[in-house]
Amino acid sequence: MDHITTLATRLGERAAGSWQEEAAVWLLGSHGHWLPELERTQLVIADADGQSRIAWRQVAAACLSAGDGPLIGTLSEWQVLRLACVLTGRHALSLANLSALDEPNKRLALHAMAWAAGGRAWAASLGLLPPAPHPASA
Repeated sequence: MDHITTLATRLGERAAGSWQEEAAVWLLGSHGHWLPELERTQLVIADADGQSRIAWRQVAAACLSAGDGPLIGTLSEWQVLRLACVLTGRHALSLANLSALDEPNKRLALHAMAWAAGGRAWAASLGLLPPAPHPASA
């Protein structure tokens, strides 16, 4: 397991019990761009007890000035980050440009919204994500 996968797992464990935060963390981990970027800019914080957490307030603030700070991303990637902040239920950000999401990001976003609304199993039952490749065919 690589470092980012381990980080995503730890963040997911910390979010357990809150569909909204679980969905937000899953979205960032599955997207691939944002967890390394948040870690690079020190917006993933290790607590005194060794657990990691996302500094959601600072991430939401960065979304308000997208492109003017240390975080780097495309328009579609910024929309994913904004959605993750909104999914936590703690931040009100504009999602007016969701149409800027490319096809893979639209699927991730829809799955994450379904998860936040009804839990992981319900989101999976909707079949919004393509099937995972079998190890033998990968």
